[in-house]
Amino acid sequence: MKGRMKMKQKNGLLAKLAYGSGDIYGGGSFLIVGVLFLVFLTNVEGLSGVLAGIIIFIGKAWDAITDPFMGIISDRTRTRFGRRRIYFLIGSVPVLISWIMLWYSFGITGTTAKFIYFTFAFIFFSSAFTIVMVPYNAILAEMVKDYNKRSAFTGVRLSFSAGAAILCAIIPPMITGAIDDQKEGYLVMALVFGLVFGVCWLAVFLGTWENTRESEDPGFSYKDWLSIFKNKAFRLYAGIFVSSQMAIDVVMALAVYYVGVTLRKPQLFVPAMAAILIVQFVFIGIFSVISQKYGKKVPALIAAIVWIVDAVLIFTLSPQTPDLVVIITCSFIGIGAAGCNLVSWSILPDISDVDELITGRRREGLYSGVSTFLRKLSGGIVVGAIGLMLDAVKYSALAVKSGNIDPVTDWGVKLMFTVIPLVFLIVMLLALRKYTLNKQEFTVMQNVLNNFRNNGKTAKIDTEYVTVCEQLTGVSAGNLYGN
Repeated sequence: MKGRMKMKQKNGLLAKLAYGSGDIYGGGSFLIVGVLFLVFLTNVEGLSGVLAGIIIFIGKAWDAITDPFMGIISDRTRTRFGRRRIYFLIGSVPVLISWIMLWYSFGITGTTAKFIYFTFAFIFFSSAFTIVMVPYNAILAEMVKDYNKRSAFTGVRLSFSAGAAILCAIIPPMITGAIDDQKEGYLVMALVFGLVFGVCWLAVFLGTWENTRESEDPGFSYKDWLSIFKNKAFRLYAGIFVSSQMAIDVVMALAVYYVGVTLRKPQLFVPAMAAILIVQFVFIGIFSVISQKYGKKVPALIAAIVWIVDAVLIFTLSPQTPDLVVIITCSFIGIGAAGCNLVSWSILPDISDVDELITGRRREGLYSGVSTFLRKLSGGIVVGAIGLMLDAVKYSALAVKSGNIDPVTDWGVKLMFTVIPLVFLIVMLLALRKYTLNKQEFTVMQNVLNNFRNNGKTAKIDTEYVTVCEQLTGVSAGNLYGN
């Protein structure tokens, strides 16, 4: 036998809660940085918008290196705590420190000095995020081998993420607004949430486990970064993941412009966003149950259809539309976001199993790292493209404030907010249509994998399984498992 499997079964509620608590940081910090960091740099620290944008761009560029690299590191790590869990313990400290540094300049004065400091602070934050989140995205494939239980764990994780997003949209502004000295207010916020985020990773460390197969590992090279695209299932997953997340990013980035420009109701931004996040939170639980009963593709199909119909309805809204109708109509975006997020993160663990079927190696970290990188890259592209498109439709904050909005701006924002997400959703549906790894195929794959694990490369694949394996991997049966 090539290796033996250390097996543990801890699938109860406490295990799900411990695992899910990691995305309090994933969802919460992502939202706080997205909403407040640019404002903090410009309004509190006095940096120009250009310098603030450069700081964020440098941090994103740094992620292009660190995300896949961290995936490879975690795949090659060997400790008594496992390959992934050790980074939750180690990472809890930089998570806390980097979060505080991100929101406090320690008395540094001068534009150049602040620019250098906050560039380092944002790189440090991005690195801390990568240290914990890349192993976190990878560990579920090792923790749980059952198709439905993976969906259940993912549902709990996304519920934590959505709940954290709601709280992090409300509490940080309350803290910073309650203290007269803005710098002191942001420091208090940083201390509170830094401690929460750090403790969460200790909970993840204590509550997770790894069923790691012991074998002689030849190690990895940078060529592995591109080799994963030979995996047909991953190529389809990348299409589903990137397109669905870009649809979400477009809506989140343009929501404030839509309510302010098209609807002339900027005061509706907070209640509309709250409605979206609350509905998303509720439907993550509903879709988790549906995915366990009918498969992981079904929630995504329902979500995409609801969102497409809702986009058409949103296109018909106007400044004369009652506020309550606007909030209710926009809230249905939360259904779409819930389904898109669930399919994105629940499928990822299965892709690593397909990779083992092809290569005979466990590379969850590499797949997590590249997926995280694609997520950040696509988000950066979307935000940058939206900025260019706003310029193209003659958007002017001054014109919006004075009420003299150009019709080109009005129609441009409306089209971007409704049509662009619709295009991405259609792309997701096309990729989802070709994705064939459902529960039945998953069972076949696990049977074949167990055969290979027990008998090595010489194992024979049952005739009835050959077609399924070749459809999933895009590789002929004779070349599976590193043959």
